[in-house]
Amino acid sequence: MTINRETILNAIVSDLGIENYILAIWLEGSDGTKTLDEYSDIDLVCYTKEGCIDSAITRLDACMRRLGKVDIAYEETGRPTNNRYKVYHLQESSDSLLVDVTIQSESVPVLFINEDKTVVPVILIDKTGIVKYQNVDHTTHHSQLQSQLIRAQGIYSQRNRAVKYTKRGLFLESLIYYHKYVVNPLVDVLRIIYTPFQADSFLVHASRDFPVEVVLILEKLYGVKTLEDIVDRIEMTDKLFRNAVAEADVMLSQSKEGERLADISP
Repeated sequence: MTINRETILNAIVSDLGIENYILAIWLEGSDGTKTLDEYSDIDLVCYTKEGCIDSAITRLDACMRRLGKVDIAYEETGRPTNNRYKVYHLQESSDSLLVDVTIQSESVPVLFINEDKTVVPVILIDKTGIVKYQNVDHTTHHSQLQSQLIRAQGIYSQRNRAVKYTKRGLFLESLIYYHKYVVNPLVDVLRIIYTPFQADSFLVHASRDFPVEVVLILEKLYGVKTLEDIVDRIEMTDKLFRNAVAEADVMLSQSKEGERLADISP
């Protein structure tokens, strides 16, 4: 018997929801952005009382085992004890139906940004009004974007690290430095322009978030196969990067001026 997403969600909500240490459960990802399709995974957040993360993980493990044969149960290492992340897959479900669960406790604030339409919670349980929205802090946000732009420019200024390996005829070394010092910083600047409220998303959902013409350019830039391709794309990226930085500069200057005028208006 095939296990579908509704069966999994219903089981988790009914099983964990009865525990008093579970304060809220909500969905993020494609459920929130209304982009759900047959390949979508389940992006779930369980919010617990302080000190109850381990109990929630144990309960979740047992719930998944009751549902079916768990062939993936991977917990990401190096995360804080109050914000853990675990990925499950049931053998009886479709290959793409991973269950990505973030388990966090009361010491991790839950505040969603009104202006950010890419992270939208779908509340399944919220016993005490945990999920809240706020408007972005424009000053802090502007500073973060400005720092990202400066960092991207600093990284891109070192693109000769890639160039020298093309001259040495070493493809693999050229490729890794081409990614790090040429196209990746370009993506960071494009994120500032097109998704300023998810500026750190890199290529995640890039095909959804960027205009079609930008997606096609990035596909060409990342689709290198030879040293000659890398040499050509580095030259191509120079103009693209300069233009993107200029556009981001204008955007940030205008937003800063808008904040200043708002501050002094009666």
